[in-house]
Amino acid sequence: LASQVIVEATTMSSSGNIKDDGTVTAAGRGGVCIPSKDKNAQFRKLKAIQDNQTCFDCPATRPTWASVTYGVLLCLDCSATHRSMGVHLTFVRSLDLDEWTQSQIDAMRLGGNRNARSYFRKHGYTDLYGGKPDKKYKSKAAVSYRAELAKMVTAEAAKRGEIVASKEEATENGKSLLDNLDAIDQKNEQEEAKAKLEAAKKKGTSAGVLQPKAKLASSMSGASKLLVTKPANGGLG
Repeated sequence: LASQVIVEATTMSSSGNIKDDGTVTAAGRGGVCIPSKDKNAQFRKLKAIQDNQTCFDCPATRPTWASVTYGVLLCLDCSATHRSMGVHLTFVRSLDLDEWTQSQIDAMRLGGNRNARSYFRKHGYTDLYGGKPDKKYKSKAAVSYRAELAKMVTAEAAKRGEIVASKEEATENGKSLLDNLDAIDQKNEQEEAKAKLEAAKKKGTSAGVLQPKAKLASSMSGASKLLVTKPANGGLG
């Protein structure tokens, strides 16, 4: 038993789960944090990307925090705002102070500020720095974005053999996050159009076509026919 504990402690230490002071970091759901040197090496590459050099929620530069849920980099102030929204909407980590699992870093690699900005702007959030943050992150766009990103992260973990994913989750189609989201948007639009058409048919109308409601004057109650009398002289002066 003692040898087993030593082996497990050694494994956790080498993975980054146990710091020098003996404290244990939280990887979440049995996950394992990668060594700090590996984490730092990957984040150096992510920080070098131009779009990642500005906070996703404000113009602040050189962000050192992140929302793993959306794969975006944030400044310190905006990270505090995200924390106040709750982990069910956005899970915040420090790039420098926290330990990370490989799946969490995959979310940053597959997501990134550029993809998130592009998708949110496409769905009407042209001013990403204005408005109430919780409204943005509770929107349909946010729900679709984080769901598809999570699916792609799961597929990456399945490829490494870390988890057993469902057939749908583990499917690798070779497309980017935005390509997948565009396909989902198109599917949703088709389903909404189909639903509207079915609803219109039940009301006896075709989608987008208004049926005429005007009645002939002669068919109205109390209406009388107009009689035209031919002049005796044929109408000549």
